[in-house]
Amino acid sequence: MTPTPLDTDSPAASPPVRAPGRPPSLLVTAGYEFALTTGMLFTVVTAARWMAGPGSPLSDLVPAPRGQLVVMGLLVGAVVTAVLGPSMRRETAGHLNPAVSIGLWLLRVFPGRAVLPFVAAQLAGSVCGVVLARLVWGEAAAAVGDAALAPGPGWGAGPVFLAEAGSMAAMMLIVAWSGTRPALLRLLPPVMGACVAAVIVFLGPLSGGGGNPARQFGPALVSGTTGLLWVYLLAPVAGSLLAGAVSALVRGRR
Repeated sequence: MTPTPLDTDSPAASPPVRAPGRPPSLLVTAGYEFALTTGMLFTVVTAARWMAGPGSPLSDLVPAPRGQLVVMGLLVGAVVTAVLGPSMRRETAGHLNPAVSIGLWLLRVFPGRAVLPFVAAQLAGSVCGVVLARLVWGEAAAAVGDAALAPGPGWGAGPVFLAEAGSMAAMMLIVAWSGTRPALLRLLPPVMGACVAAVIVFLGPLSGGGGNPARQFGPALVSGTTGLLWVYLLAPVAGSLLAGAVSALVRGRR
C-alpha cells in the first residue's frame, strides 16, 4: 500500500529510504504482489479455521464474534504493517489490494501501465491463497466458509457499498495527505495497519469489513458465496475514485 518508483514525478512517489541499485521490474513487483496476496489470504483462512472451525481448541478461547474480529483485525493489520515497511524501503509495492493500486494511480504516484498487472496478480493471489488453505486444512476451511465476508442482519447491498467505499476513501485520503509530508510518510505502515484493523473490527459485524476486493474475491469464488461479490469488488474501487477526485480538487485549488 505504498507509492512505488515506477515512472512517476510526484514527491510522494519516493519512499523514505531507497535501497541501493536499480528498482525491480514491473514483472518482479507484480510477482511480489501475487505472492504477498497469496500469503495474506492463506493467513486469513487459517486464522478463521483455527478460531471458528469445528473441533478447534481456540474456538473456546476466542469469544465469537467480537473477539474473533478483534483477533482477525490485529492479525491482518500486523500483516499489512509488516509487508508495507520493507516494501517501501525496497521499492516493491506491497499494495495487497486492487483498490489501493487504482487509488495510487489516481493520486498520480503509481504508473497506469502497472495497474492491470497488479490487479490481476492480487486477484489471482487471492484465489491461490484460499485454494492453498483448502489443500492444507480441507473441510475445516470449508466449514468456516473459506473466510468469506458476509454483511450483518439488515445490511443490504446499498449500505454495504457505502460502508466499504467510505472506509477505502478514508484510507486513501490518509495516504494522499501523508504523501506530501515526508515525516508522516515514514509512519504510513503502522497507520495503514491500524486503519485496516479498525475496518475489520468495527465494520466486520455490519458490512463485513473488507475494504479490499482481493479479500473477498478468492473466498467468495471457492466457497460459492458470490451473492454480494460485486459489491465487495466495486465498492472499494469507488472509494478510491472518490479519494482521487477529492485529491485532484485540492491540488487544483493549490
